Amino acid sequence: THCLLGRCFGQRTAEDGGGSTNDTSTRKMANLRRRLAQASVLAVSLLQGARAFYIPGVRPHEFAQGEEVPMKVNSLTSIHTQLPKDYYRLPFCQPTGGPKMASENLGEFLTGNKIQNSAYSINMLREVYCQVLCQVTLSKVEALFLAKHIKYGYHNNWIVDNLPGASVGLTGTGQHQTHYAGGFPIGFIAQDTKEAYVYNHVNIVLEYHNPEGKEGSRVVGFAVEPMSIGHQFSGGYQWDGVSSEGFTKPLEACVTNQHMVRDSISQFQRVAQGENVVY
Repeated sequence: THCLLGRCFGQRTAEDGGGSTNDTSTRKMANLRRRLAQASVLAVSLLQGARAFYIPGVRPHEFAQGEEVPMKVNSLTSIHTQLPKDYYRLPFCQPTGGPKMASENLGEFLTGNKIQNSAYSINMLREVYCQVLCQVTLSKVEALFLAKHIKYGYHNNWIVDNLPGASVGLTGTGQHQTHYAGGFPIGFIAQDTKEAYVYNHVNIVLEYHNPEGKEGSRVVGFAVEPMSIGHQFSGGYQWDGVSSEGFTKPLEACVTNQHMVRDSISQFQRVAQGENVVY
């Protein structure tokens, strides 16, 4: 007995009451060939339809030099709770005019994604060093809420040109390592004191490519290196977090025209009531 396409075909002899063995076999083989031909036509039709399928929002974009490269923020996620949280429920910097939804379709929202614009300003082929984004003075409720989410292991999920951000960190031996899934943590808990610290400083790395025959560059890679730094303004300057002057004041931990490195961090940014967190 042979089974093809989920159906079994067997020969019956004249002694079984099946009549002429040759006639029965001929009819069954003809039916089998017809079914196989129909299945082949269906398979070809499905393959041809797949070539025309298009996913909205994934077409590559060429950015001119200096053009803004929007960075979006998605819901915070944790493998410990499985409950996504709105990014702006925590005391992070908000964009001018407030957060706005930037989701591509309804499906993203239904799956727990909530993609919104961010306060970060990125421009193609333009280097930025230690740019102050905002300052948040933590209230008692904000400090407790932020520390709780750090304890539960919540991660940021940032997006640039439909690319999720990879996370750059250190291994147990001090070697740099890049993770390409799961975003990056919003902070960490100290093993000795059990205090919460927030990652308030980030090195954002964009990899780009200039395709032949095209004007501008495409983003082909996006990574974030998070750090916790207890930033203080040089010269003892105290910022109210509102005046425009604070955005141009230098920070003690930053070196002119150099990106931040972990070796230069003298203190982490603690999560506690009354702390001025400079992002």
